[in-house]
Amino acid sequence: MEKSLKKFRDSYHELLLSFLWRQWSALGIAGYDTGGDKWYIDPESLLIFTACLGRYESRLFDEVLNWLDENGSFINIQRMKNILKKEEFSGARVISAMAGIMAERGKPKKWESLAEEYVSRDSPENLFFRSNGQPMEMFGAPEPVFEKYGLYRGKIEFRAHTQPISIIKNTGFLFKLRALFGVNARPEILLYLLTHDSGHPRLIARETYYAQKTIQDILVEMSRSGLINVRNAGREKRYWLKRDEWYNLLAPGQEEILWINWPLLFSALEKIWLKLNQKTLYKLDSLTQSSELRILMQSVRKQIESSGFGYKISNETFYRGIEYTEVFFLDIRSLLTGKEKESGFSSSVSGKKQT
Repeated sequence: MEKSLKKFRDSYHELLLSFLWRQWSALGIAGYDTGGDKWYIDPESLLIFTACLGRYESRLFDEVLNWLDENGSFINIQRMKNILKKEEFSGARVISAMAGIMAERGKPKKWESLAEEYVSRDSPENLFFRSNGQPMEMFGAPEPVFEKYGLYRGKIEFRAHTQPISIIKNTGFLFKLRALFGVNARPEILLYLLTHDSGHPRLIARETYYAQKTIQDILVEMSRSGLINVRNAGREKRYWLKRDEWYNLLAPGQEEILWINWPLLFSALEKIWLKLNQKTLYKLDSLTQSSELRILMQSVRKQIESSGFGYKISNETFYRGIEYTEVFFLDIRSLLTGKEKESGFSSSVSGKKQT
């Protein structure tokens, strides 16, 4: 059982890194051929997820820093703070260090607030790990900004070779909206209404990670344009728009965009990764391992199923003892490869890495 669990951990690790490479490549990083994914890319949650998994792929991590150096103006710092506070991510210290680098590079002062938000008091450690979880050796003098956060790594090279974001694809659609309407809550409100029949402020705020009052005030303003419609539904007001007309204006000829709550999904995937990366898990007997995986899935099931990703997790109560371990393996593989569903990561891990 120990060998099969380690083998699954390695497979899971590879699938997650392949997905990250593909999504960042869609935003201009050279790495993987990109396909026609139906979903939009959420840069804040993708960056937060990369702060954890990117520590196992140093080249990707530094490519993301290069991307931020050129495209950081598209990042909504307040929304990133909201995601970090609401969802359980492990990379806050790394995010602050990355923000510190951006602030030092002469970027807008918004990065300074994020750099100061999560100053760590944890024990110092190497930033990067090998695929087996062992710390990666560092050569040369440590990078001073990361060292300030207790993270040791070598010099960062900025090469300014990131390609432009492809805003004509679904993956870059949020960037198109931010370019048009600014880096604020309006793009996410429009994106939500474009992908749903209607929405009320409380629900839109929860799904987009903005304050409810912010969403409500903006919706009231937008409805005055006559292009955003409103109707009463009991005590709530529901807002909606003529989706066909907006698609013809903003995304002519494109497929309809798939809404996914990426912070929910990434948080669940990160929890699974952190659990599988615990050395103590592999010292347990098979029955206890299966029990640990069952408890893990119970804790992340709602996040996965509520994310809009389109995969329903097996009911663990139907399986006894160690037989659940294989069910867990199958569920996660199906989620990441899309073998049982049309949605899933199938198109996002099948691309070939560029050389």
